[in-house]
Amino acid sequence: MKLLLATTNKHKVIELQNALSNIEVISLSSLNDFTEVEEGLDSLEKNAYLKAKYFYDKYNIPVIADDTGLFVESLNGAPGVKSARYSDSHTPKDNNLKLLSEMKDKTNRRAYFKCVICYINQEGKVSYFEGIVNGEILTKQTIFEGFGYDPLFYVPEIKKTFAEITTEEKNKISHRGLAVEKLVAYLNNELLELKIVNYLKMHNYSNIKVIKRLLGGMSNYTYLISINDDLYTFRIPGENSEVFVDNEIEKENLKLMETLNITNQTIHLNPQNGYKLSKYVEGVALNEVSEYPYHEIADELKKIHKSTLRANNDYRPFERLAKYENILITDYQFDTKDANCYQDYLKCKAELLSYYDFLNSQELVLCHGDSQPSNFIKGDKIYIVDFEFAGNNDLVYDIACFANLRLEDGEKLMEAYFEKPTYDEWKRFYLWRAFQCLQWFNVAWFKEFVGLSKKLHFDFASVAKNYLNLASNLLQKVKTL
Repeated sequence: MKLLLATTNKHKVIELQNALSNIEVISLSSLNDFTEVEEGLDSLEKNAYLKAKYFYDKYNIPVIADDTGLFVESLNGAPGVKSARYSDSHTPKDNNLKLLSEMKDKTNRRAYFKCVICYINQEGKVSYFEGIVNGEILTKQTIFEGFGYDPLFYVPEIKKTFAEITTEEKNKISHRGLAVEKLVAYLNNELLELKIVNYLKMHNYSNIKVIKRLLGGMSNYTYLISINDDLYTFRIPGENSEVFVDNEIEKENLKLMETLNITNQTIHLNPQNGYKLSKYVEGVALNEVSEYPYHEIADELKKIHKSTLRANNDYRPFERLAKYENILITDYQFDTKDANCYQDYLKCKAELLSYYDFLNSQELVLCHGDSQPSNFIKGDKIYIVDFEFAGNNDLVYDIACFANLRLEDGEKLMEAYFEKPTYDEWKRFYLWRAFQCLQWFNVAWFKEFVGLSKKLHFDFASVAKNYLNLASNLLQKVKTL
């Protein structure tokens, strides 16, 4: 996929290319095109569209164009869309001098920068992305370097003007940086949608429409699509998911689960890349509802646990935990000194291992392995989805998974499942939940270490520390049973 950024500014091209690893970004200068499109309209949106549409019609490829303005409250929004042409000479120096002159008697110095990006895709669909940053206009210019009005635009949160920070720092907080961030998220999603369509076409499907992305976990990208007007879901595994998931095992376990009539039908699963096409189930994920039908959930889990079916693989929790540690520390050379809570993790793990014989002595049955609320769909009945971690395990492990959002959710499911749980059953529940917290501690640190916090705008380091605190509290709770 090629994308034309309608600029001759090489720094803008580099900034966008660095954010879009799977898209080739080209500039006007790379096309030897130095055409100036007149931007004399009355809004940033109209100016950005005017430029984008001109080059879209000219080259017939996806185009991005932007327009930026400084809006000063006491000047009724001036210079606004005329920011680059505010003074007679249109030079930054004279623009700044005019702005200071116009504001010499103004006590209200509030202002904001606004950037609007217009994107026209291959089919001609137009989308806009906006970024705004608030600040104040200085009473005099003390720095004579920086782009445009940057020497006069003071940002209280950072206690500096835009001219006093590096380009990299500015890109993170500026109006343009915020607009680009929204654009990048949109383009990455569009690229995934294109990947889905092309993949299905390769497998002889036709009349494919991507309807929307379905919200759920942070690990996979799942979309609602239609093929010949029939509804399906399509899963693309998230970054680095192959480190933790064996799709061959998942494929075998899905065959078992489908015989129990508890899940939707899988049409296609590619073990090499994890792409999965499944029949769509109308309903809502339980993590989106306020009250859970605990007895229905328990009944569906019992269909798995009490079946005579057995997976070819055991979950082997403690071996899996050691594997996750090894992936993080050995394969990715994670220095545990970088995680100041890692020593606390080792203490928690040592305490959990004191219960190893007790946990390891439980009967193994077929289990879901990741039965958190988001993997239950409430439709005409309860459906269970996503069997990437299925295998033979202690059935209480599945109930502990249901406590992923709130501990009390798992506790209520325990009571629905067992009616009157025994001391040993409660002990297993809290210990397995502590184990799961330690397991996902490693996964969260892995995601932080490989850069997914920045890419997904999600603080996995904080998630890891939160899991560790939960594990410690649960191990204390076991002592007071």
